[in-house]
Order: sequence, then C-alpha cells, then structure tokens
Amino acid sequence: MMDIIHTQNKIMEHFLHKGGYGFGFGQPNIRQYTWNNMNNGADIAKLLSFQFRKKRSRTALKLTWSGNLYSRTAGRCARWYFTLNGRECSTPGKVEMIIYSNPTNHGYVQHSFTGACHGIAAGKVSIGFHVGKCVGYSSTQNAYTGWNSRSQIFVEELIIGLGN
Repeated sequence: MMDIIHTQNKIMEHFLHKGGYGFGFGQPNIRQYTWNNMNNGADIAKLLSFQFRKKRSRTALKLTWSGNLYSRTAGRCARWYFTLNGRECSTPGKVEMIIYSNPTNHGYVQHSFTGACHGIAAGKVSIGFHVGKCVGYSSTQNAYTGWNSRSQIFVEELIIGLGN
C-alpha cells in the first residue's frame, strides 16, 4: 500500500512541476479577446478576425463566445460561427450558435457558446468570427451582434480526446 501512495505522490509532483496541464505540456495557452459596444448590424459578414499562436500539433482549440446576439425578423434564422485558417471546424464538428426568430422573441440577449476543434497544426492560427444564414433559409435575418455591451472570445489550447 505504501508503494502505491509513494508512486501517486511522485506522479502528482511531476504533474505540478510541469504546470498542471499534463506531462510536458507546461503552462496553459489561453487568450481572451474583448470588444466593447460592437453594435454590428451585419447579416452576412466576417465580424472579427485575430491571430492565435498554437504551441502543439496534437492539441485541440477550445473556442468560446460570450456576448449579445440578436435576430429579430419573425420566421428567420441567424447563425454565428468560428473559422480557423479560413475553414469551419470539421473534427468533431462546427462551432456555432443559431437563433431562430418568432414573433415573441425580439430581445437583445446575452449568449455564450463553446466548442473544440481538432486537427489544427501548431503555429499561427487565423481565427474568424462570422454571422450568416442558417442552412435551409435563403433570406437575410436582421442579425445584430454586440449591442451596447462587452463581447469576448476565449481561445484555449487543450489536450483533449474525441468522444463517441
């Protein structure tokens, strides 16, 4: 029993010495990007773009949006989504938020969405945040992003596996 406890303590010491994020991973790689009062009424556009330096090839990027999103016109759908190096994530899938409007949901509401993207090489990653049409909807949707509030995007490099 003493050998098991000693081994567990040695593993924990090594884990903490290496930064707590896994053996040999070092310090966390997290960035926060913020914008005040974006007030962007675009229906179809690349709203934001910025660069992130990914340290490892065999990690995923976790993307999180937090801010005000709005779609007013009844019977329409607006979609906000991320791109990495000009393409949407395919593994495990798209990182997106969809708002379908009906006659009773006309408020500007704080929203948050998150997702992880695998298969991105180490190095400089161009990240885009977009608004556009939903699949199956051909018309514009009266979207609005960042109304009179602070918007933020978090990007975090993670050691994470793919689930079922």
